[in-house]
Amino acid sequence: MRVLMRSTISLACNNCLTNLIVCRMSDRQKTLASCSNSGTSTTDVTYIQNVTSSESCSNNTTEKDNVPIVDSISEDPAEWVINDLTIDRLLLKEIKQNIDYDLLSTKLEFGNKTRYLKKSVFYRKLLNGEQQLRKFLIYSRSKNAVFCIPCRLFGGSTKLATEGLMDWRNVIKIVKQHEVSKEHTNCQIVFLRRSNNIGRIDSDLCIQINNEIDYWKNVLKRVIAVIKKLGSRGLPFRGSVEKFGSQNNGNFMMCLELISEFDPFLSNHIVQHGNPGSGHTSYLSSTTCDEIITLITTQVTNVIIKEIKSAKYFSIVIDSTPDISHTDQLAYVIRYVRDDGFPVERFMCFLPNIGHKSETLETAVLSFLTKHDIDINNCRGQSYDNAANMSGIYSGLQARIVKKNPYAYYVPCAAHSLNLVGTCVAECVKEGLSFFNTIQHLYSFFSASTRRWDILKSSLTLGKKVVKRADGTRWSARHEACDSLYQNYDGIMKNLSLLEEDNFEKATTRCEAAGLRRQLDRFETVFMTVFWNTILERFNSTSKELQKVNIDLGIVVKLYESLINFITSIRNDKCFNEYVILAKKIKSEEYEFDKVRTKKRKLQADETRENEVHMTGSDKLRIETYFTILDRVKSELEKRCAAYTNTFDKYDFLTNLILLSPEEITQKANKLQELYSDDLEKSFACECVHFRAYLQSINTNIDGVIELSIHLRGNNLDTVFPNVDIALRMLLCMAITNCSAERSFSTLKRVKNYLRASMEGDKLNSLSLLAIETELVNKMDFDAIIDDFATQKSRRKPMSTRH
Repeated sequence: MRVLMRSTISLACNNCLTNLIVCRMSDRQKTLASCSNSGTSTTDVTYIQNVTSSESCSNNTTEKDNVPIVDSISEDPAEWVINDLTIDRLLLKEIKQNIDYDLLSTKLEFGNKTRYLKKSVFYRKLLNGEQQLRKFLIYSRSKNAVFCIPCRLFGGSTKLATEGLMDWRNVIKIVKQHEVSKEHTNCQIVFLRRSNNIGRIDSDLCIQINNEIDYWKNVLKRVIAVIKKLGSRGLPFRGSVEKFGSQNNGNFMMCLELISEFDPFLSNHIVQHGNPGSGHTSYLSSTTCDEIITLITTQVTNVIIKEIKSAKYFSIVIDSTPDISHTDQLAYVIRYVRDDGFPVERFMCFLPNIGHKSETLETAVLSFLTKHDIDINNCRGQSYDNAANMSGIYSGLQARIVKKNPYAYYVPCAAHSLNLVGTCVAECVKEGLSFFNTIQHLYSFFSASTRRWDILKSSLTLGKKVVKRADGTRWSARHEACDSLYQNYDGIMKNLSLLEEDNFEKATTRCEAAGLRRQLDRFETVFMTVFWNTILERFNSTSKELQKVNIDLGIVVKLYESLINFITSIRNDKCFNEYVILAKKIKSEEYEFDKVRTKKRKLQADETRENEVHMTGSDKLRIETYFTILDRVKSELEKRCAAYTNTFDKYDFLTNLILLSPEEITQKANKLQELYSDDLEKSFACECVHFRAYLQSINTNIDGVIELSIHLRGNNLDTVFPNVDIALRMLLCMAITNCSAERSFSTLKRVKNYLRASMEGDKLNSLSLLAIETELVNKMDFDAIIDDFATQKSRRKPMSTRH
């Protein structure tokens, strides 16, 4: 029975066919086989097993039936029957040199000496010391001799070609002379030419297959390029109609149509194969698109897993959010140090409906690591928000992970902790809480009506900001709201006055405008605007720095300490008076407290009013608001900073190697080595002192742990200072924030929007990975993706036999 193969891409073997099969090419190819006896032609190109070189394309008869047909060729060259059939069948497969045979059986007596064939005969030693395999030599067990394959097949006249060489005493000398001889060179050239498509009995078929392979490769390269670009932007692929030429065929087909306008190859392919219906191969369908998306994401995931295992040490970042379909999605991010010494945070997947209990979260985290064969014992850090189920010291997720691995230290999200500082401070005094409620109310008032919004925009000068929302979870939003109010204070007051006096407005609108105007007309509100604008500007700048991936624990500690020092520096009467002066530029100094008559407390029988303290409006604002807010900010910052300082103290000497003495370095290094006795050798302290001397000798300013790690890896010093490299990797792999997980939520909103609300599971993870890890996706090799696709899609289908 003949076996037919449809014209799918067979990329596993481009130059040879290990199995002799029947290939059915597509209708677009020219007929390559003609039937000389019948005078007809067929598009079915037949390559029949056991064919001879003299066989014609006749449908009913074959010539030279007396030629014996051998199913397999012997591995022994002495048994070869040299003819075209033997040569072609040998060239279709790899010829074994039989080096692995037991060469002790080659024992021969030469006088009083015993000689053996040595494996060194099969290798040529070059002048530079390298060894090169002599692929032309083959050993024959039946003859106990070695042959030259090209000379044996193509008419050589030496012993290596005819009866075999058995002179083990002079074999190396004879082989050296033979491999440079003219006869061997000519036979080798014929052998190589015959090994290629030219000169083979199936050369036309191989050329046709290669042309077919190149054609479909070019199609798939364009398809993969479109998928990469659409995936990196988080755009939808499919439309409501999957037909070329339709206005509703989706972004995938639209991009292919756009490319075809400038690419004749793709244009011709779409014309021939664009809308043929099911059962026709085009590789332009949504099914192919989904399969390639899966292949790309699989390769990207494998690259990430390989990098994690190569880095060894890692930390995990977990956070969850509900999506558009009210499904809770748990973002899984892993931080590690690349081979170049730079820390990265990679998105792994979304885990749906895990729940919020620490038990289920622990199961999900550990199951994922087990699935990808990642050892939890190599985890050196955890970073979550400050929710109790995550950060709880007794039964939270971090506590459960620490029970599995005591080295997996929990580091609270530095950016989230800073936001909590602001939240606590804003609620600590009445004036502060009232201020943020006012600016949020102001935004709601103007944004609720397009007319009011237009009035507000018309009063702004070029470059000024409109009012912003102040109830965001991030304090950067509050800074923008406060800054916009500070820049446009007078204009906002005028607009509120106009709306208050406009008789065409509703009574509720006029009343609301009047209330906001009165609140903004208070000097206390003006002072709070100036004061908070300065504080929040520093908070916002620090928060943005804390959200970067290339940040380490030492920088976090320094940033928190810098904020503490800043708050301490402005807690005095001088700075308070400076803020008052700035506020007076907007409104005259007139305190609300001074307008109200002070109530006098009734004295008891033994009391007098001599020691009573009478505060002015300025004193009240300074003592009960200004100092109170600053004291609370400092207290919260010190409390949050302590959590990072306790962890960083173990590694702080690595950032000050040049400044510290060898004795101090040795003492601190020994403590770290005792803590990580399974990771750091006892020579770690000595290495650190040596590394200090190296840094002093190079006279190069290396600032920060990341630059230190990059310098170490970039100059291949990790082999000289391996334990220093391990310590730096453990420090840098600690996740400081969970901002990468929160950034994935932004991608989730784009990928799974209200038009794609039913997307779940692997498809959601695949598209999210394409959009988030665009850097890795763009580095993926087209050929590797195509090879995987060909391996997955290649099928053989038995067809009926023609007689």
